[in-house]
Amino acid sequence: MKQIKTVGIISPSIMLSERSLNADKWQPYLESCGLDVVWSESATKGTCRYDGMLQEKAKDIMTMYANPKIDALICAHGGAGALQVLEYLDFDVIAKNPKPIFGFSDNTSLQLAVYAKTKQPSVTGFFMEYLFKSGQLDTVMDADFRHIINGKKMSCQSGDTVNGGVAEGVLLGECLSPISDLNGTSYYPDISDAILLIEDVEEPSYKLGLMLTQLRYNPNFHKVKGIVFGKFADCSDHKTQGTVEEIIADFCSKVSVPIVKNFDFGHFVNHRVLPMGVRYRFNADKCSLEQLEEL
Repeated sequence: MKQIKTVGIISPSIMLSERSLNADKWQPYLESCGLDVVWSESATKGTCRYDGMLQEKAKDIMTMYANPKIDALICAHGGAGALQVLEYLDFDVIAKNPKPIFGFSDNTSLQLAVYAKTKQPSVTGFFMEYLFKSGQLDTVMDADFRHIINGKKMSCQSGDTVNGGVAEGVLLGECLSPISDLNGTSYYPDISDAILLIEDVEEPSYKLGLMLTQLRYNPNFHKVKGIVFGKFADCSDHKTQGTVEEIIADFCSKVSVPIVKNFDFGHFVNHRVLPMGVRYRFNADKCSLEQLEEL
């Protein structure tokens, strides 16, 4: 992939004010990375719902795709709502103007839908909120982001081995709730040949169990090459249905592919940023991911 020089800021999920987005920190940060920044009109309109909001967000996304000067899109925030924007997008235009979407959490709906319709890759683990979540620049996300926008492949190692083995496949994911929301729609990607990256936030353990079971029931799940579980931030244990750890262990006991858990990815500060929709070599014995294809 060529070096990214200009990025467009979009808001497929909730919309916040410039103050809430810490735009006073973000703008100079992105510029310090050598990037020109173009803001969509809907990215800073605030959190109130109004008639035409979904269409407006979709229009802004399409404007960014149609602009030949913009090399990549960055989602401003997660939250909720990206799923509802999908029906207003023109995937033919998106297919003709390939550019990666940097996003995380609820943005998973948009990223996977674009992949399902066009096979365009994206970048997961990066949007405005988490880079300055602790009040200071997150050094891990900063290093990964600069690495990726300069066209370099990623390689990282963390987590604990559940099922050993080595596999190659396309990395897809990541937030389990939006993945589950896409189930049964034309926006759900083909997970054949996939290495699945999975995490979630603020979900009860029993619901995680249901969503993981639904994933396992997918007709192409038997073709999945490997699974990387991130960390499940602020997910509560259920007193009768089991803890999060028990839910994951039960799922893993029914799956024979290479699996790692506790990978440094999820809704917390200092998580990794990874290109998605491209091939990786996954070594579960060493808990490593090595990017094989360019973004």
